[in-house]
Amino acid sequence: MANKYNEFLEQPSRDQSWRVALYIRLSKEDNEKGESYSVTSQREILLEYLKTHPEFELFDIYVDDGWSGTNFDRPDFKRMMDDVYEGKVNCIIVKDLSRFGRNYAETANFTENIFVRLKIRFIALNNAIDSFSDDMNSATKCITMGVQNVINESVAATTSVNIRGTLNVSRKQGKFIGSFACYGYKKDPADKHKLIIDEEAADVVRMIYKLFLEGKGILGIVKQLNALGIPNPAAYKKQQGLNYNHTSGVNNDGLWCDQTVRRILKNEMYIGNMVQGKNTTISYKIKQCRPVPKSDWIIVENTHEPIIDKDTFYKVQSLFKMDSFVRKSLLTDNVDLFSGLVKCADCGRAMSKKTNTFDYGTYSYYRCVTNNKKGMCFTHSIRIDKLEQAVLYTIKAMIKTALELEAFLMEVEERAKNNPETDIIQRTIDKKTEEIERYKKMSLSLYPDWKSGAITKEEYSQLKENIAEKIRELDGMVAELKKQRGNPENKNPKQNEFINHFLQYATIDKLTRPIVVELIDSILVHGNGNITINFKFKDAYEEAIEYIDEVKRLMLAEIA
Repeated sequence: MANKYNEFLEQPSRDQSWRVALYIRLSKEDNEKGESYSVTSQREILLEYLKTHPEFELFDIYVDDGWSGTNFDRPDFKRMMDDVYEGKVNCIIVKDLSRFGRNYAETANFTENIFVRLKIRFIALNNAIDSFSDDMNSATKCITMGVQNVINESVAATTSVNIRGTLNVSRKQGKFIGSFACYGYKKDPADKHKLIIDEEAADVVRMIYKLFLEGKGILGIVKQLNALGIPNPAAYKKQQGLNYNHTSGVNNDGLWCDQTVRRILKNEMYIGNMVQGKNTTISYKIKQCRPVPKSDWIIVENTHEPIIDKDTFYKVQSLFKMDSFVRKSLLTDNVDLFSGLVKCADCGRAMSKKTNTFDYGTYSYYRCVTNNKKGMCFTHSIRIDKLEQAVLYTIKAMIKTALELEAFLMEVEERAKNNPETDIIQRTIDKKTEEIERYKKMSLSLYPDWKSGAITKEEYSQLKENIAEKIRELDGMVAELKKQRGNPENKNPKQNEFINHFLQYATIDKLTRPIVVELIDSILVHGNGNITINFKFKDAYEEAIEYIDEVKRLMLAEIA
């Protein structure tokens, strides 16, 4: 551009013709200030000015509607400057300096540097600025324009802070404020701040989660989606008539990629939570986005209908925490039955799958390779077919336990329902309550004994404290019994997570990836070939056992 600047060293002639560009800009925040800022209003004012100045010849009108003035990366502004550089335009007229821009440094660079070198006449009507006027000397021009540019930029900064604050308030209220809903949802026509399910896209989201839990790798899911001809989220939005452009500029071919699938699998929006504020601009001048730490995201729960149930979602998240599983899911079409779950009991690292082929056949096994790589652990291994048998046997044993727990809990519940007198816990509560009342009466009787001289003051204080301590102990027991009796998770087998999750596989005869992922947290392989299976829902199991133990203890106490 410097070679173009060097061509213009003389001031333009007074009698030269002016080929005029009328520039109009309107941002969203400007639009809220009234009709005087509208595109129509600016156009009328500028055209009226041209009517009274026959020396001006209109070349074109350039309009950036909905664009901020803090940067100059605006489409029609760039088109205008192209015409300037090509010599088609030598005069630019705006309604006021703020329409030209609200960035002090950039605005000054154009008006005091580029336009001067290119001999471009610049006119801002409302500011009474005309770079070719004799009414103001160059020093006055610089001061006037400089002060006005600073004011315009300060307005932009203040407006940016106010808008950001307002948007954050809306985010914290669970209102959707984005331009486009995430894939699987669409804006509610009745309220643009609410999301409703887009069933066509939601079916694809559900399929992605289902395939992933069934053992399909992320790469395999990508291939299947592309083979089915399903457009990726960006292309789908285009098909729906939305003026959507992906910020990264990729995926314009309509094909899925691993990042898109992974982003869907980790998006909390699909369980009905509004997640916003994940990105922000560097400043009100620089519109480049940067990620915000997850701890600073604004998340409001249960704001819209979920596409994925929470149980399914958190199963997927637990898989993403397994580094070895994530790596494999990205590199293969399918993942193994136990991928990411089998670990060395000694070093805690994920074990690697190996396959050996002999004349009599092929078998696969898991092996700890830490010793080979770092010399930190001795060799552990287990054949996969043996591991499958052991895991299936153990799961069946846990299902049997769940059946027994369910039967006992239902029996206790049925007894209490049919005959309230057989409700052991309630009868125990009644007895403890009666005992508390007796101790309270004893406490009241101590005062007359002290006053009558039957006991000393010291004895009175000691006895009163002992009785108070006993009452506190009984109150605690009653509270605990009421908690046990009123906790449906302990009493109702249908609401106990351990029983509920294991009983749905009561007829299991073969392991599948969904079953393994749902029930097992990890499998530890010991040096002697034994395994330890860490099942999920351990807390629910222990709560059920504690409840049953307490009921049995009370039953024995009744007999005694």
